[in-house]
Amino acid sequence: MSLEPAGAPLRVSDLSLKKEERFLLSNISFVLDHSEILGVVSNRIEPVDYLFRILLLLEKPTSGIIIYFNNPVIRRKDLIKRVGFYSCQMDLLGNSTVLDNLLLSASMHGVPKGKSLARAKEILSLFEASDLAPVKWFRLPLSLRRKLCFASAFIHDPAVVLLYDPFRGVPFDVAMFMRNFIRTSIDLGKSMIIFSTTPLLLDEVCDRIMVLHNGQQTAMDDVESFVTGVGGPGILSFHVSKFNIEANIDALEKMGVSWYATGENEAVIELDNTPEKIQGLLDLLFKKGAVVNKIVSSRQHLLESANRFMEV
Repeated sequence: MSLEPAGAPLRVSDLSLKKEERFLLSNISFVLDHSEILGVVSNRIEPVDYLFRILLLLEKPTSGIIIYFNNPVIRRKDLIKRVGFYSCQMDLLGNSTVLDNLLLSASMHGVPKGKSLARAKEILSLFEASDLAPVKWFRLPLSLRRKLCFASAFIHDPAVVLLYDPFRGVPFDVAMFMRNFIRTSIDLGKSMIIFSTTPLLLDEVCDRIMVLHNGQQTAMDDVESFVTGVGGPGILSFHVSKFNIEANIDALEKMGVSWYATGENEAVIELDNTPEKIQGLLDLLFKKGAVVNKIVSSRQHLLESANRFMEV
């Protein structure tokens, strides 16, 4: 099965993953081109989670072919020298300094010792964080830790970068910085895949979107199939304004909600449709003087986002 132009940095063909008699991924095929941002959006968490791990060679698929840089047998120790990755769940060593953590990341990705210090300082400069080099990691606010974890994905100047929900849980200015850095990196020849279960912001960043419905690749115009079958109690999306995100990050994290900053003091907050969580969030928003502009179900929210893809 021929899919690609010669030299594409990543080619995936007929990839499937079966767990306990259930297919979590089924017949996934795509090509990541040079200087392209590919978005992968799923109506369930498991498919994107496993696809992210499989592409990092942390999980073996049941079947299918993955070819990085025209090498069908690339090993993980060689892969991580050319591929960067970031997940919104990442964290670095709390008792180490920012600089030491970046040096550790550089070592993990195979940056030579003689070049790692200069590269770490360069990354800190690019991310406007040079003054944070001697600061202990645990002393940084969560938004800065996420920004610098994102920065660590580029420490070895990778050709391909895999990003799992990079805009989740960061203030608007950090999200905009990340978006601009992603676009600049693409202009410099890198290729990226952004994985998410929420299309929010991806339609403004990605060159192309691949939609997974229950682990199966589906046509982009098949919007209805994408937004159905979420399962469980469902998700509600609260669109809020006049809410100081930076000052309330810890409170939102403790509540176990997902949130995406959409503007200065504006956000979409997602949580399980359960009375306890809803009341807890409403109490916080009322206490902080926030304005709830809209509440939509997961299906409505995904449908609106998918329709935006089709309009672009």
